Amino acid sequence: MSGMRRMALSMLAALPLLAPLQAPELEASVLRRGTNDELPTFDPQYVVGNSAGAIMYDLFEGLVTRAPDGALAPAIAASWSISEDGRVYTFRLKSNAKWSDGKAITAGDFVYSFRRMLDPQSGTRGASALFPVLNATAISVGEKPVDSLGVKAVDPTTLEITLEGPAPYFISLLASYSNAPVPAHVIEAHGRKWTQPGTMVTNGAYMLSKVVTNTYYQLVKNPHYHSADTVSIEEVFYYPVPSPTTSLKRYLAGELDVILNIPFNQYENLKETRPGEFQIARGIGLGYLSINNTLPPFDDVRVRKALSLAIDRDVIVEKLLRTGDEPAWSVVPTAIWKDPSEPPAFNRMSPDDRLAEARRLLNEAGFNRSNPLRFTFVFSPVERDRRLAVAYRSMWKQAGVEAELETLGMRALMKKAADREYQVMRLTYYAIFNDPVSFFALIRGDSFRNYSGYSNADIDRRLAHADTIRSDEERTAYLREIEQRVMQDFPVIPSHFQSRAFLVNQRVEGWTNSTAPKMAKDLRLNGGP
Repeated sequence: MSGMRRMALSMLAALPLLAPLQAPELEASVLRRGTNDELPTFDPQYVVGNSAGAIMYDLFEGLVTRAPDGALAPAIAASWSISEDGRVYTFRLKSNAKWSDGKAITAGDFVYSFRRMLDPQSGTRGASALFPVLNATAISVGEKPVDSLGVKAVDPTTLEITLEGPAPYFISLLASYSNAPVPAHVIEAHGRKWTQPGTMVTNGAYMLSKVVTNTYYQLVKNPHYHSADTVSIEEVFYYPVPSPTTSLKRYLAGELDVILNIPFNQYENLKETRPGEFQIARGIGLGYLSINNTLPPFDDVRVRKALSLAIDRDVIVEKLLRTGDEPAWSVVPTAIWKDPSEPPAFNRMSPDDRLAEARRLLNEAGFNRSNPLRFTFVFSPVERDRRLAVAYRSMWKQAGVEAELETLGMRALMKKAADREYQVMRLTYYAIFNDPVSFFALIRGDSFRNYSGYSNADIDRRLAHADTIRSDEERTAYLREIEQRVMQDFPVIPSHFQSRAFLVNQRVEGWTNSTAPKMAKDLRLNGGP
């Protein structure tokens, strides 16, 4: 027996014994994926959290999608054209685009869906993704009626979208699952219950067949999908497995084909024992700490800046993570900018000098040894987050700060984030499109992803103006200025630009390390059709 094999077996034995997953027998046409948590809903306009993406992209498809290499590609739209002034987009829908019940998908379905997304009475979570559309922002705050939205069904297969002004990234926005159409005829008949198995109608490559709470979601191939003949995998099972230890044990036992929830302390072992399966992809992601700017003392920029300066990002990346992540002093990943930007002045300070400045700022804000800053730091239970939380607490302690650690499951954590019922929280954000504007969603006043509560009318005006700049070079320079101005306020604490780790069984073919969503329709299984 090889040393690698013995190490893999010893790793499996070291993990706690757990009840069987009750996964389906290994079949050539069945893919079994682990996901970090249960979904609160299958409605693409309401669901939030990183766990939702893979499932939603299997169930729903918008006008455009991402190819496996990350490039934009037609989806429900067969083609599109853009007016000379960059404001009017005309989409021609595929003639064979249908819902999973066989009903034709029409331009009117997109009109209904986009209006529903922006209706302030609906309570949806992705409205900001449509804000470039004419009147979208005003509609979302109740200042204009939903029927004034710049979306028009010219005829059943022609959709016209008019923007407030040019938005070079608009097509990328449409690739998000939140901008996929939802079936008006089903929602009007069943209300919020439209997402239940047996009732739910989708337009992606798969349909929701069965939900067993706390166990699995079963998706089956959609026979009415416009490209069904290219879809190889017949069924996809998603298993909510919040524990990374449980997730890994079940993968090693052959019960799961793909997992993202991996114990951080097993990375080095997996690199050696599963070199063909353990993959690390540089995602366009930001690991950051969200600070509730609406609560004292975190409404004081001195406190926020001190907490940021106390964190030694080089130690986090080089000693703790060691997975190809990069130190982050800003919200937009360096991979998105076309050339590296000048680091902020405090990044050129030594760690000791930054720590001294953090103590000075805290003292100036009224905190000292006899009155230390105390707060609760919330994070998810995954091992990576736990180790990061311990490291942050240790670094803050050197600045005289006392942080109490609290873990929450992803669903509860995201609810607290959305409701701003926290003090400081560890979060991760992955771009829904490859443009700096995607990351400004974290600080834009009208964005549902602005969990910090940061509000700066001047920044919001500048971001709106950036959408009108046609030159890529001028727009990039302008957005960089905005980022530099924002980071003077320290609304959030960027920690590192984050990579993603996967374990992918070698029977899965077509998996890429691009930033594109990993959709089952783009994969094949060894021995499959």
